[in-house]
Amino acid sequence: MQIKNSNEIKEIVRQKYSEIALQDKDTNMSSCCGSGGCSTEVFNIMSDSYETLEGYNPDADLGLGCGIPTEFAGISEGDVVLDLGSGAGNDAFVARNLTGAGGKVIGVDFTEAMIHKARANTEKLKFHNVEFRYGDIEDLPVSDNSIDVVISNCVLNLVPNKEKAFSEIFQSTPM
Repeated sequence: MQIKNSNEIKEIVRQKYSEIALQDKDTNMSSCCGSGGCSTEVFNIMSDSYETLEGYNPDADLGLGCGIPTEFAGISEGDVVLDLGSGAGNDAFVARNLTGAGGKVIGVDFTEAMIHKARANTEKLKFHNVEFRYGDIEDLPVSDNSIDVVISNCVLNLVPNKEKAFSEIFQSTPM
């Protein structure tokens, strides 16, 4: 199958991640979207575990990441963090712990099933400084100069127009 344009790419990604949102973590980790399924090697540098991190919630961990983006992001108390391709909220919840009560985390995803799952997790956890917005990374639903830190976990590789995506990221952060 030959893909002709970025809209077709986005639709394929949207369909796949809508399916993934409804699968269990073990199934996700055994696919090439998960961190465990692409290699038969015993050592995998991207097999970091969230389980010991403050803010980790197993219901938000779909097993799709390739590392822990919050680890080196330099998130400080009071920061506003933008999580691109936030999925069920795993990295957003870890980031929330780092921002403290005075900070805020905004997750953006363009898969309605993921937004629904992330919002359900937020309600269950009673978090008031985390929100999830439906949107496209190439047209972010955030105000200019409103974000302190941007994180993303294995998502920017799926964006067809990377120049537009990075332009949006830079526009959302103060120079």
